[in-house]
Amino acid sequence: MQVIFSCEDKTYLWWQAELLHYTFLKTGMRAGLTALVAPSSEPQHIFSCNTLHVASYADRCSGNPLMVLNKPGAFAEWAALDGPRDETVLIVDPDSVFLRSVPDLGPIPGSEAYSEPHDYMAVDIPANKLVIERHCKPAARADVQPVGIYILVNRGSLVELARLWLERSIQIASDPVCREALSGTGWLSDMWGYAIAAAELGIHHHLRGFSQVTGSHSLERPITHYCYPLLADPARRWTPETQIPLLWSKWHYQPWSNPPHPAASCCEGANLLEQLGELVRIKKAQVAELTAR
Repeated sequence: MQVIFSCEDKTYLWWQAELLHYTFLKTGMRAGLTALVAPSSEPQHIFSCNTLHVASYADRCSGNPLMVLNKPGAFAEWAALDGPRDETVLIVDPDSVFLRSVPDLGPIPGSEAYSEPHDYMAVDIPANKLVIERHCKPAARADVQPVGIYILVNRGSLVELARLWLERSIQIASDPVCREALSGTGWLSDMWGYAIAAAELGIHHHLRGFSQVTGSHSLERPITHYCYPLLADPARRWTPETQIPLLWSKWHYQPWSNPPHPAASCCEGANLLEQLGELVRIKKAQVAELTAR
């Protein structure tokens, strides 16, 4: 099995990739981990995991650049490389920590995949219906599923899927009507590109929980997706309306500063802060060792 994720070569995403790699190694997963790294204006970072430097796709759409296009673009480049076609691929986001290994469910048939369900991708939401009507072939519209990362798929399937995923994502991001419908920024263009491409290629997803988000008070699943900040009151969950007081947030974290004490957060937040604290101590020890030479 191969685990891949897309990111830009920015400090903000580099430290997330380092934490992802650290927790991945702790699980002892029998898999490879590769960062697909798009360029940025920052100096190049050194990633601890395997890396593949890919092109930037943010400017491939009409209108303002959209960074989310780097994701399908990176996966399309990776899928086009030589590799076992029957290999299982797990696609993750960089803001992830592994708690346990994710089992390889392969060999996965070419017409199937596994994915996390997302309620905001529901096909009956007006904005989502608009995107489907404008960019999905009529014969495939009934097959569109509310899916997205985390994704488990056959590598052979990913070759054609990633190509069409990028194509549909660019079309959606370049459509001013859809861009406005998707928060006015084109956010989720890449997720809709994936869902529509999969439906048009006849790939059916088995819905499966791979992760819990921060604030869910759960350690049930093997990955924690820290997409939301941790609040100072561990009984509360971050929402756009309830944002303070913050305990910790990926948006504000400066590597490698000490995170808050794990006991200050809910269970999945405590695990996140504990693992980050472990990595911080390792990074500081490495710096001290280099300084002492």
